[in-house]
Amino acid sequence: MADQSYLTALAPFLALAKSATGRAAADLVVQATQAPGCFVFSELLETPNIQKLAENADGVKYLELLKIFAYGSYTDYKGVSSPNNASTLPPLNDRQLEKLKQLSLVTLASLGQSHLTYPSLLVTLDLPSIRALEDLVISAITASLLSAKLDTKHQLIEVSSTAGRDVAPAEIPAMIATLSNWCSVCEDVLEDIDAQVKGIQRDAIQRRRHVDEYERVLAVKREALKGEEKGQGKGKRVISEGADDGGAARGGWGDDDEMDLDDSSFGGDVGGANTSKRRTKGRFAGFIGRGGKK
Repeated sequence: MADQSYLTALAPFLALAKSATGRAAADLVVQATQAPGCFVFSELLETPNIQKLAENADGVKYLELLKIFAYGSYTDYKGVSSPNNASTLPPLNDRQLEKLKQLSLVTLASLGQSHLTYPSLLVTLDLPSIRALEDLVISAITASLLSAKLDTKHQLIEVSSTAGRDVAPAEIPAMIATLSNWCSVCEDVLEDIDAQVKGIQRDAIQRRRHVDEYERVLAVKREALKGEEKGQGKGKRVISEGADDGGAARGGWGDDDEMDLDDSSFGGDVGGANTSKRRTKGRFAGFIGRGGKK
């Protein structure tokens, strides 16, 4: 991670700050602010020997310079070190100047896209040309301070992310207020989500009850229909059985009766009936005769 590499670059200066006092502490500020890869300074700023620079007029300038590198910008440096300002800061060498402008790009990126146009940056950072501006942006990208693209057509720097910088003590109350508001919004959102979840659960329980009631009523109706079908089936079987046994059981028409009806009804006269009887008697007598001969 870039932030960890920045702390690693600062570590040697933290070790030296334990013993550096007076002029040595001021020189340590100059060394740290020009060292490659060193872009965070709050830990160095908080060391006792660096804080003691505020005790004399010459040392306080270096203390203020370190504060600007920690959480200020090139604009802050110009305002404090102007010729009309009594507390003029120490002059910057080329490496310090480049680093402060790189850090200023990080700060400007947090202010919005309108501060990242080529014309605006050329004025804010006192750059002589577009080529110098693009070189500065590329160096900041290489140092992992920015994740950005150069839009030369629209004269704009498109920044997607930046490295973190040290936080000034004066900015802490505003940060706390912002975080508190954010927490309040999160709590409101969570309450709304909980209310929606409970509403969904109630609806689900109600739907389940409706489904269970529907299935119960449906089962009752099915059982009722099955009972009706069984009753109708028994009635049909009783009628069918009665129709099959009707002739014999109710003393109805038998086979012999039908034969008698045929013989009597289709004959048409008494003679036909008598002839049938005589034929029957003749057959019976012949049978007896043959039996007697044997």
